[in-house]
Amino acid sequence: MLNSFFDKFIFTNTLHYTHNNFYLLNTPFAIVPVEILTGLTENLGKEEQKKVYESIKKSTKEKFVTGFAKSFGSDSKKEFEVTKDFFIASGWGKIDVIDFQMESKRTIIVLENSPFAQNQKEKNKSADVLARAVFAGLFSSIFSEDIDCVETECAAQNKERCKFVIKPKTEFDFSNPVVQEQLNAD
Repeated sequence: MLNSFFDKFIFTNTLHYTHNNFYLLNTPFAIVPVEILTGLTENLGKEEQKKVYESIKKSTKEKFVTGFAKSFGSDSKKEFEVTKDFFIASGWGKIDVIDFQMESKRTIIVLENSPFAQNQKEKNKSADVLARAVFAGLFSSIFSEDIDCVETECAAQNKERCKFVIKPKTEFDFSNPVVQEQLNAD
């Protein structure tokens, strides 16, 4: 028994380990130490981090969501729930939606026990570029519009949890230094 999320895919034979690779619903994935993932962004400058964010956002929207989450139909709420459960079961921490507004294309998500934030706590800087990008890509797909994500609280900065505000870029306040740091103002 791995965990209840992955167990049901093992039972239905949709989780495979073939040719030394994992596949869930024919989507390849890897189990990777947190230090490697946080190492991808921790020494990058602001512009490079923005490029990584945009690249992961695009990949999540165009490849991951279409290949994985779309296996569950076109129900946006279910698409998010399955994707959320996948990331929770994969060790990204506990993800909760505290506000979801489909009509106005906004949501707020909190992430508790983020392994990325725990890994970066001694550096006291925002750690969840990867989570921000994944959330932005996922909700760009769900809302059928280009959506961005700003981490307004981070456990790596001695906050209780990580908090993400997700909405169209034009609705962010670019006079806020946190927004300026995390998003391009193009």
